Amino acid sequence: MTDKKGYMRYFTLLVLMLSYTLTSMAQSQENTLLKNTNTNNQQTPGVISTDSVRSMPALEEIQIQSKSNKRYKETSNSPQVSSEKISKDADLKTNTQQLQSAKYQFETNYSNSRHQLYRRSPSALEFSNMHQSAQIYSNMLPGSFEQHFYNYLISKYDPKQFPELEKAAAIHPNQTEVQQELAVYGVATGNTALTDSVALQMINQNKITEGVLSYSADLVNSIPLNSTLLLHGYTELIPACYTISVQNRSDIQLISVDLMQSPAYQASLSSKGFILPGTTYIDTAFVQEFCSLNATKNIYLSMSFPKEYFQGMTRDLSPVGLTFAFNSTMQDRNGWNMNLVQNVWNKDQLGIARDAQSDALSANYLPTLISVEELYREYNRSENANEISHLIMSVAIRAKKTGQLSKIKR
Repeated sequence: MTDKKGYMRYFTLLVLMLSYTLTSMAQSQENTLLKNTNTNNQQTPGVISTDSVRSMPALEEIQIQSKSNKRYKETSNSPQVSSEKISKDADLKTNTQQLQSAKYQFETNYSNSRHQLYRRSPSALEFSNMHQSAQIYSNMLPGSFEQHFYNYLISKYDPKQFPELEKAAAIHPNQTEVQQELAVYGVATGNTALTDSVALQMINQNKITEGVLSYSADLVNSIPLNSTLLLHGYTELIPACYTISVQNRSDIQLISVDLMQSPAYQASLSSKGFILPGTTYIDTAFVQEFCSLNATKNIYLSMSFPKEYFQGMTRDLSPVGLTFAFNSTMQDRNGWNMNLVQNVWNKDQLGIARDAQSDALSANYLPTLISVEELYREYNRSENANEISHLIMSVAIRAKKTGQLSKIKR
């Protein structure tokens, strides 16, 4: 385009307007400890799982006999036995309440730490609360699903803690959150067989939908050879890893911001030539510094990052497919995007609603589609421009972004 600054302001505005809603929805699909998607193992927030309760004595009701002529009917138990039973039931009730409280505290703090727009690491208070809750389960209900899973989550991606995840998976093998953690652990440790196996299981159970797989293929195909793809959360990470494996795109270095919380993962990246900021607290500043330190690594950031991560480096970003290229040296970015739209992506399917997750992700097609439409108009290719304009509207409807789109196009 002739006005490069105007072009960049245009896309800066676009990403700022589109990313917040998309990211909130995408994040809400990942790590939902408070709502288990497996209907055969559904739990209510703050309530101990069925398997955990089985390991505890059943609560006995204290039957109170009705009064008759101001006198209680005598029971067959002696006063001493009744007193012991009441004491036992009171203790059990107290223990149950403590476990329920610990469960609620852990899952609330874990969820809060996962759904922040400016960081991936838990705060010191969140970590302290989760550690305290995990310790309560270790002391009061050893061998329970919560004890194993919580102990893993507070030290996730640590190979020494993997046995805890395996024990949790043995208790609830089809729980979505357990499957996600198994797959991502495979990514963290380079165990492609584990990641692919779990991903395939989730695909067969429709936890990774065909719509999401189609999007993942378009995401992987968005970037050129020998590039680095930087992802934010689990929603894209697991299907993208599976797609890279299926397509045999070993030239792509996939990096998860989530996994950078692990010193072992950071060490593996260092061994591959990446320069790491000197911290494991992952937030917007960390990601921005990482990109600057590794500008020669052909970094492409998924458009699903919250807009907060892009602030401060928008001048270095340009839309390439379903990503933003950082400090791109691509010779013909416009030609690359036009080829994606016309020959790589399935245009006939982009504007068709499929499922809630992929419909939300479809908003990420808009920046590149709009750029291609503008190019066609600049080149006086009206027929192509009108085709893309119609496609843009269809995608905006699918992604529920028509309001934002109308503001951008004013």
